[in-house]
Amino acid sequence: MRDNDRGRNSTDHPGHSSEQLSNSEFFDALRQVVGFRTYSAVEDPLALIVGRIAKQPAVYESRLLLRILVAMVHARGEFRRAELAALDAPTLAVVIGLMDLRSAGTRPDRDWTEAVAAAEAASI
Repeated sequence: MRDNDRGRNSTDHPGHSSEQLSNSEFFDALRQVVGFRTYSAVEDPLALIVGRIAKQPAVYESRLLLRILVAMVHARGEFRRAELAALDAPTLAVVIGLMDLRSAGTRPDRDWTEAVAAAEAASI
């Protein structure tokens, strides 16, 4: 390590603080949160997430779920570290199921982009 790198942290970089997480950092941290928990598998987490957003689009949790879905599908967005604790255990299980579904690659990209479009339309 060079001397001028000592003590440097993420707050030293403009536009990025230790309280802000990129979408990939957020998803990695979610996995760590559930690392010691067990959760039930969700049959169709994509449909469940879109349904929750459509049912109550103005609720904070729905807005966070929409941001998570957009980040997962379009690989963009940032999250606050505090948002890791914003999801209750059942919702966290759905999000983990959604992450697993996305990484498995068993659903066509069209399904994911249509889900984002439907969730965004419901949020207007």
